[in-house]
Amino acid sequence: MKQFLAAFAFLFLCFFVAKAQHQASSNKKFNLFSQANVNYVFGINESSLDQKTNSLHVKLVIGVANPKTGFGIGLENATFRPAGSAGSRFETLNFTGNVHFLAKPITTDELNYFAKGAVGYAPRIFRGYSKGFNYEVATGIMLTTKRKSKYFLQALYQYQEFDGFLVSGGKPKLKSVGFGVGTWF
Repeated sequence: MKQFLAAFAFLFLCFFVAKAQHQASSNKKFNLFSQANVNYVFGINESSLDQKTNSLHVKLVIGVANPKTGFGIGLENATFRPAGSAGSRFETLNFTGNVHFLAKPITTDELNYFAKGAVGYAPRIFRGYSKGFNYEVATGIMLTTKRKSKYFLQALYQYQEFDGFLVSGGKPKLKSVGFGVGTWF
């Protein structure tokens, strides 16, 4: 319950930051945006599963933004595998609240820098999928092509808990760092 309240408070804060920035530049309105990315992260801790775990993430985010700030909802499918050849494999379907901040307006064709964060929960929707709280923070650069397509490269830190396990050390908590690539529409 604490995690849900923390996630709700984070999204509430993000909404007011974006609204305040929007009111400061009242001649600009919110526009829809979407991001699609693929991330690969490497486990940096040995969880209660006694092994480091790497994971592959495919994520889609849709939301509203003004030229420098935005917030939205995301859907992420993740597959967690032990760094060695032995061990359990986990899959999650995460629903997240996302926020991003750009150094320059999104309309610029110059190299742009960003910071973004997400917090959410993975419910057990399908058999074989795990549930648990998660969050991530990322920073990176956005490139614009001659045809005005926007691509980004990011470095990220991710945290994932797995609920519902009967292990001696409690629920597994995975901490990971990695990189990702994606498109920004």
